[in-house]
Amino acid sequence: MGLFRTTAAYDEALASWQGIADRPAPENLARKEGIRVLENGFLERWLTSAHWTLPGLWALPLVAFCLYRALVLEERTAAAVAGLFLAGMLGWTFAEYWLHRWLFHLPPARSRTLRAIQFGLHGYHHEFPEDPRRLVAPPILAVPIASLLAALVILAFPGHWPPLLAGTFFGYLCYDWVHYYTHHGRPRTAAGRFLRRFHKAHHYRCASSQYGLSSPLWDFVFGSYDGRPERRSSGGTAEPVTRQR
Repeated sequence: MGLFRTTAAYDEALASWQGIADRPAPENLARKEGIRVLENGFLERWLTSAHWTLPGLWALPLVAFCLYRALVLEERTAAAVAGLFLAGMLGWTFAEYWLHRWLFHLPPARSRTLRAIQFGLHGYHHEFPEDPRRLVAPPILAVPIASLLAALVILAFPGHWPPLLAGTFFGYLCYDWVHYYTHHGRPRTAAGRFLRRFHKAHHYRCASSQYGLSSPLWDFVFGSYDGRPERRSSGGTAEPVTRQR
């Protein structure tokens, strides 16, 4: 397609994709990088990948604006703003879980176009989970996501949207950064190590569990939490227990 021509490696990965599996393909297990998507270098950089700091550049100013409007312009009390802010964060964790479980993990569509969209949105990430360039939303996804979130919150809660939207955007930022951290961070706290194990199990043990990213809350609520322990390999490293089918 000219300017948006995909690479041969990406076309091959898409053609062989059979849906989201419990583990990446054997040849991808040891990969620390992904594959190039577009032949055009400029579009590859700005449309298909993003540095992990990018979400903070747009989300934090929006959070600050919403809080300023709520506290200064609307003169809400700090307690009321804090409560609605936390409600917005909670709402995001549910949206995160719902989208991940019931949209991103749909079976592959028969339509080649829809199948390509599914692979680009989430299938690629499961095939190349350690690709550091594609763990947070690139601009082509960040802008519509932010716009949709803002529209939904403002329309649903016209009288309370500033603090709710601040919490929603902050929840989204936590989602993106926790996601990157679980793949490439070095957690030093028990909570950090738990979140890392929790998300790694989704990629390397059972893709039909651990759908939450920033929080395991809704996995507990909807019964998709898999709490089986890891086992140790002969080399002493932790390996996820393989689900019996």
